[in-house]
This record gives sequence, C-alpha cells and structure tokens, in this order.
Amino acid sequence: MVSRTLRMALLVGAVTAAVVSPAWAQHKAPCCNEPCGAPAACAPAASAPATRTVTITECVPERYTVKRTAYRYECRTELVDSCRTECVPECRERVCTVVKRVPVVTTQMRKVCKTVTCYEDRTVMKTCYHTVQETCMQKKCVRTGHWETRETCSSGHGLFGGGHGNRGCNDSCDPCASSCATSCGRVRTHKVWVHCPEYCETPVTVCKKVCTQVPTTCKVKVCRQVWEECPVQVCTYQCVNEQRVEKYTVMVSRQVPCKVQRTVRVCVPYEETVTCCRMVQRCRTIEVPCAPACAPTCETSCSSGHRFFRGHNRGCNDCCR
Repeated sequence: MVSRTLRMALLVGAVTAAVVSPAWAQHKAPCCNEPCGAPAACAPAASAPATRTVTITECVPERYTVKRTAYRYECRTELVDSCRTECVPECRERVCTVVKRVPVVTTQMRKVCKTVTCYEDRTVMKTCYHTVQETCMQKKCVRTGHWETRETCSSGHGLFGGGHGNRGCNDSCDPCASSCATSCGRVRTHKVWVHCPEYCETPVTVCKKVCTQVPTTCKVKVCRQVWEECPVQVCTYQCVNEQRVEKYTVMVSRQVPCKVQRTVRVCVPYEETVTCCRMVQRCRTIEVPCAPACAPTCETSCSSGHRFFRGHNRGCNDCCR
C-alpha cells in the first residue's frame, strides 16, 4: 500500500514538471525580445487565444491474458487392501453328563374298595285294586210339565185392535180385564203347555274300584362296598447319570483379506487462462490555451524570472504572466 502511494506521488510530480516548465519557456521566448507595447506582438492575443503543445503522462488500464495453476477436487475410484469377516461352520465334540429317567416296576399291597352284590328280604307295600258294590241315591226326573186350557180375549190380538196392544183380557194391567168377559164378548179357548218338572230319588247299586296297600315280602338286589388288600403293580422312575459324546456345529468368525473399491477425493492441479487488468503509463501530446497579453511597460530582459531558485518571481513587471 505504501509503495503504491509513493508511485502515485512520483507520477503526479512528473506530470506537473512536464506541464509547467515547457509552457512558460515557449510563452516567454517570443514576448521578451520585443517591446511590451508593440502592436505586432500583442495584437494576436487580443483577437484569438494562443495555444501551446503539452505532453502529459497518464495511467491507462490495459487488459492482458495470463495462464495460472488452480486446484480442484475430483472423485476417483481406487482399489485398497481390506478384510472382511466371514462366519464358517465348524464341527466340534464334547463330553456331557445327561440325567436319564429309567422306569422301575414294583409290587405293592394296597387296600382296594370293591362293590359286592347281594340279595336281601325286604317288606314293601304293594298297591292292589278291587271292585266294591255300593248303593247310592240317584235323582231322576219323572215329569216335565202338563197342558192347560185357557181363555183369552181376541179383541186385542187383531191388526187394528184398539187400546191395549197385544194384551188379552186376562192381563192384570188392562183396566178392562175385570169386565172383559161381559163387555168384550170375544173369548177364545186354546191349550197352553206349562213347564213344571218333578224329580224323585231312587236307590241305585254301582260297582266302584278301590285302591288298597298290601304288605309284601320280596328279594331286593343290594350293592355293598367292601375293602380288600390286593397286590398292585406300581411304575416309578429313577434318575441315572449317563456320560455321552455330543457333536455340535458352531459358527466361527474369520478375517479374510480382499480388495475393496472405494471413492476418494483427490486435489488435482490444472491450468486456466484468465484476463487481468493493469495500469500502464502512457505519454500524450495535447494543445492547451496560453496566458493573456503582456503588460504595457517591461524591461528588455526577463531572464531574472527564470532562475532556478527564484521560482515564479519574474521580472518585467510580470509581463509574461
């Protein structure tokens, strides 16, 4: 950063020196040998501004192409030595003790309950049926009714019989019932059945079935429980130790070498072309306008203003300004 600032300061100093020094030299040369009031020297400045040629140095951006080395990651497949675990069956033998149950049959005396059948004499009540004659009174209908002869008045039985509807002369509700035989003169005789049943009781002999309980002696079959001792075969088991050889298969793990393919990331260099930009110093010539006309009074020599240590303190009353 410091070197860049130093370069810029030197560049600005060079440009300033190139611009200022030639301009004052070219401007002073034609003006100092002539009187300041001469019309030939100062007349053109009044009509049109004078120009001068200036060389300047400027920084111009320049693009250029450069090849550089860069790095990138690539996936590559490679074979490496590895090992895998495999389970292999393996037959082995071992001696083991086995407890074996052996059946043992023994004879034991035990009490056993048995059922014995026997007959016993027992008296039971037996149901018997016999017929018995019995005399009972029976009610009997001997007469149901009789016929009677009655006299009725026919005046009340006609279609246009008046007064009392269908009542006869014997009707107790009729007011003319007492004088019907004498006043009506229309009496008719007919038979009427009168229902009056009559009953009488008559002795009747009937046969009746009677149930009786008669004691009877008979043989009855009876089952009894009897305890007896008898031999019984009993089977028991006895544990016996037995040595025997067994074969069994186990799975044994083994490491087997093998080639394994894997993918790894590899940093690979490569060249690429890039475009860069840099600042280049270039000199250019341009025309710039000059200063205005000189003052009316001036000395013949203006060299006193161009010395090295006097700077801008020019003579001639500053005619060349």
